[in-house]
Amino acid sequence: MAGVSFRFILGLIAGALAWAMWEPAYPKNPDARSPVELYMVLTAGALIGLAVAGLGGFLQGSRAHAMRAGLLGLLFGTIGISLGYTLGGNISRALFGLIIFQDPTANIFTQILARTTAIAPMAIFLGAAVGASTLNVKRTIQGAIGGAIAGVAAGLTFDLLSETLKNTVLALQGQQTGDVGGTARALTFSLIGALIGLFIGLVDLLARKAWVRLSLGRNEGREWSLDWADNYIGRNENATIPLFGDPNIAPVHAVIHRQGNQYIVRDGGSPMGTGLNGQRIQEAVLFPGAIIQIGNFSLEFMEKGSPSRAVQPMPTQMPTQMPTQMYGQQPIQQQSQMPNLNKTVAYGQQNPLVTAPAVLSLVVLDGPLSGQRFPLMSPIELGRESAQVPMQYDSQASRRHAVVSPYPSGVEVRDNGSTNGTFVNGQRISQTIARPGDVVKVGSTSFRIE
Repeated sequence: MAGVSFRFILGLIAGALAWAMWEPAYPKNPDARSPVELYMVLTAGALIGLAVAGLGGFLQGSRAHAMRAGLLGLLFGTIGISLGYTLGGNISRALFGLIIFQDPTANIFTQILARTTAIAPMAIFLGAAVGASTLNVKRTIQGAIGGAIAGVAAGLTFDLLSETLKNTVLALQGQQTGDVGGTARALTFSLIGALIGLFIGLVDLLARKAWVRLSLGRNEGREWSLDWADNYIGRNENATIPLFGDPNIAPVHAVIHRQGNQYIVRDGGSPMGTGLNGQRIQEAVLFPGAIIQIGNFSLEFMEKGSPSRAVQPMPTQMPTQMPTQMYGQQPIQQQSQMPNLNKTVAYGQQNPLVTAPAVLSLVVLDGPLSGQRFPLMSPIELGRESAQVPMQYDSQASRRHAVVSPYPSGVEVRDNGSTNGTFVNGQRISQTIARPGDVVKVGSTSFRIE
């Protein structure tokens, strides 16, 4: 709830600042035509978008998220409020006439309805723009809903406040007629900013289906909604769930994948490994209350409408069978202690300690995944849409670029008709058998077979 409060406060400040910047230039004659109102509207959209979206990125946990969300919020906010301002004004004038707000004989309730019709689209588009700064459709819709509530609230109060303060303001100005909407404008823009921040936060809390809460580690108590199909965990600044301060955590350490109504946690081939309730796993289905262990951090999986299962207290560190080398070093050989990773282990199953035949792996040599190891226990598809190796960062790779498969005499590498080709030891191939020590290049990413 702290994030909701911060959004409310920053949105209010941003809206009030936009008003303060342009109100001194606002024409005092209500009949005078001036572009100042448009400038005030555009500035409000830019500042509210920057503040509310930027804070959302900051709360996600990294400067990269904050900067990207803030800049997109500024851009989308300016565009969105401009579209809403034009649309709302046209609808209001078409329904209620061109001079509805300057007509002294107009009924106050008609003016309120006209004002709400003009302001609501502006707030809806602005709220949607703030949500769109996350590049997520669900949050764009949530932002539009929050904006709609904010727009209606602001529209209903503008004329009531102006009418209430009219005589007092004119008396202080020593006038009998003139513009008395300054205070109402200040309230309107402040209210739009504050309520967009508030309701975007509240709608996010009410609409989210699943999330994880940091139960152990720096910034304990922080929460992340699982709104994407793949929610990446690691110390990369662009990770969906960034975790900093532990060098044993890989840049992309693990991923929580949404599959229908289920959420599945998968290890990303990290040397340190991923734990679930004290047991090292390659892949497992999550349940409410499950504790995911990433280095020295513990994340509790939560699901709306589902009570947490009772679980035993988790150790503050990873199990002893998980080696404690620094990320990027070769794994410590502890054959007698390491669990068998040649099969997927679901939580609750026994994982006997057995001596398994050697399994070849793909070791990433460069890029954000550098140092990560992906065991070749079954065919691995490489590319931007790979479900096993998160390569969405590699713009030189095709969506389904190549397939690497374990083979009796080595590793079969097969190109999938990619645009830029697949290379083994610098030679472009369509299909070949590679052996330990060979280097496979897909897009701009190189893998060594070990």
